[in-house]
Amino acid sequence: MARDIMIKWTCIIISCCALGSASVAEQTGVEALRSQGIYRLPYEDGTVVKVFDDFTSHRPRGRIDFFAIEGSQPYRVVAAAAGRVTAIQDSFHEQQSGRAAAECRNNYVWIEHANGEWTNYSHLARGSVSELAKLKIGDFVAAGAFIGNEAAVGCAMLDHVHFEVAVPDRRAPIDSGGFLLDNEGGKRERNPQFCNLPTGAVVKDGKYRAAAC
Repeated sequence: MARDIMIKWTCIIISCCALGSASVAEQTGVEALRSQGIYRLPYEDGTVVKVFDDFTSHRPRGRIDFFAIEGSQPYRVVAAAAGRVTAIQDSFHEQQSGRAAAECRNNYVWIEHANGEWTNYSHLARGSVSELAKLKIGDFVAAGAFIGNEAAVGCAMLDHVHFEVAVPDRRAPIDSGGFLLDNEGGKRERNPQFCNLPTGAVVKDGKYRAAAC
């Protein structure tokens, strides 16, 4: 399989509860939707991260940008929960800060979870997913499993991880660039709830230490 694009759709079953959340999204807006699952911070245990943008301040809304400020380098990104790898792109190497999203060539991993939610980890270092973590489409990963290294590949101002939790369209989850389809207004995004945090959610400029749930 060519390394320049490795995408494969897998069948997912979304619970009645998740389907109900989609209708709430249209009525109340993206900020009201919390994730069904509880996730760990997507960095190796002990890594201290800072939030560049949270679920509300990120543009477009509904995503989170983390960057590591303390720990062992290169900063290792890990799966936020157990699941199956559904999409990988890690052949790019160029930083493209300031370009339109349609022109971005990001490296990313998408992981499908049993509750119907998917998590996304973008801007990872070239080759760190397929060569260092040795992941391929269809692999099952445990929570905390190494999936790649933090970097600034694609449309990124600095080394960081763009993280999101979403309930994709089952028929066509993401496009060739790794972006969610049918996601106008961020209706498929979910505000990630993290373990080991007092309120469950992270906030802009907050600092947190990654640990297992």
